[in-house]
Amino acid sequence: MRISTYELRALCVPLDRSIGDSQIDPLDRFRVVVLELVADTGEVGVGFDTIETPLETIAEALEESVLGASPFAIRNRVTRPRGGKYGAKPFDRLVDVAVWDLCAKYLDLPLYELMGGTDPRVPAYASGLAFHHDDETTRKIYEDFRDQGFDAAKVKVGYPSVEDDLERLALVHDVMGEDCRLLVDANEAFSSKEAIRRTHRYREAGFDIYWFEDPILRDDQKGIRRVAEALPETHVNVGEYVGFEEKRALLEHGACDVLHVHGYSNGRREATLAAAYGVPVAFGNTPGEFGVHAAAALPEVTYLEYAALGWDRLLTEPVTFENEMAVAPDRPGHGLEVADSAVEQYGTDKLERE
Repeated sequence: MRISTYELRALCVPLDRSIGDSQIDPLDRFRVVVLELVADTGEVGVGFDTIETPLETIAEALEESVLGASPFAIRNRVTRPRGGKYGAKPFDRLVDVAVWDLCAKYLDLPLYELMGGTDPRVPAYASGLAFHHDDETTRKIYEDFRDQGFDAAKVKVGYPSVEDDLERLALVHDVMGEDCRLLVDANEAFSSKEAIRRTHRYREAGFDIYWFEDPILRDDQKGIRRVAEALPETHVNVGEYVGFEEKRALLEHGACDVLHVHGYSNGRREATLAAAYGVPVAFGNTPGEFGVHAAAALPEVTYLEYAALGWDRLLTEPVTFENEMAVAPDRPGHGLEVADSAVEQYGTDKLERE
């Protein structure tokens, strides 16, 4: 099997609600790129991601290193980039998802099974991303999560005062109920001392915080370790904003209770690294929740993030949730196809190999 041709599409997709955090102004739409890799055996691998890379730039990379190659070879290839080639390209994950999908479809297997999984289910938590919303809107967001049966919820913190943080925590706690597990995410808003001080205030107010995500700057390994050591009852979740080598440094410094990972190939590599240190992982948001396959296939995955951003209206058969668990589709490949109606409604650009 060889990759014989491809098609690229760009979509401008409005969100069901705006999202944001302590560092990012509200976003109300995504640019989604959809890639179809067509094999000479007839299978079509689909990748999609929220990236700004021009289609022409992606096409150049496909022509150079993907077209004519075996998807199994691409998936298994070990590289050691140097110099100007060091670091992941912004569209690598797009290609990676399509290649994995193509391999699994060729073997007629659900992707989580190809990755070694036996159970398609993985725990999921509700992620409001509601930092900029007023109380009424925030309450409605979490009521929807509660009605879907989620028993863990993440709350954005990092407001100008700890009292503001406490008000938002109280609102979510009131909506989700006493048995809901609370997680907080500051998106690097604090110094180590402030992160420790605020967490103590959260606990004094009666909120049992399960994890604190990205409390301080991503590359301050010593500071993150100070936070982790000062908060033995709260897990410190870090790694969202850094690559493989920086994740390794966090683990080496003991600055990580839960490692945040993304993607298929990279997420699996990072999870293998975390396993060597006895550290569990959590999968962050992935478009259409495609990360459910890798999450379901790996041991010691604490949670998959779910933000309910409206992917259901883009996909013909979205990922489902049952009893606080995300369920990987039991169809060949990742089982996620972008609906023709969504392409017609939101499509802005198209590029295909002639």
